[in-house]
Amino acid sequence: EEELKTKESFIKKHSLNDAKYLLGINVGASGRWQLKQWRMDGFVELIKYLYGSVPGLEILLYGGREEAERISELTAQFPQLISTGTDNDLRTFFALLDIPQVVISGDTMALHAATALKKRVICLFGPTSYHEIEDYGRITKIYPQMDCLVCYKPSCDFKPNCMEMISTQMVLDAVLSAFGLGLA
Repeated sequence: EEELKTKESFIKKHSLNDAKYLLGINVGASGRWQLKQWRMDGFVELIKYLYGSVPGLEILLYGGREEAERISELTAQFPQLISTGTDNDLRTFFALLDIPQVVISGDTMALHAATALKKRVICLFGPTSYHEIEDYGRITKIYPQMDCLVCYKPSCDFKPNCMEMISTQMVLDAVLSAFGLGLA
């Protein structure tokens, strides 16, 4: 009951009932896995394109304390982005993650929570195995073609690394498809 109230209050506060498309972007992956988070320039390119070509779109940003700087950088560049906060407890995080129709995430807790909430999820895989994640017909798995993929290393010295090999176009196509808008 409390989480539903939190969710509804956030929707009302940010006038999200008027949005045609709601996209959630989980920008981080905690400090342990450097390569479970996508590159910032990819997020910037994606957001710029989406705001320029998808009328009625609202984008919500998700992350924890370790992602505060990334969220701050993105909201400074795109003031229309809506931060869900970086100091939420687990139940509040889940309640707010239930707002968007589509969620972009790395292989993180947000992936599993969004899947359980029956969201369309676009998951960006690098050092962990996309084969080990059941998609329940809701997850679009994006991963580069690399020999070292699924290395389970927390950091990497390869240039370009696996997450750098995920192009903005790959993610954009998945987002547009998830919303039923076709490919760019």
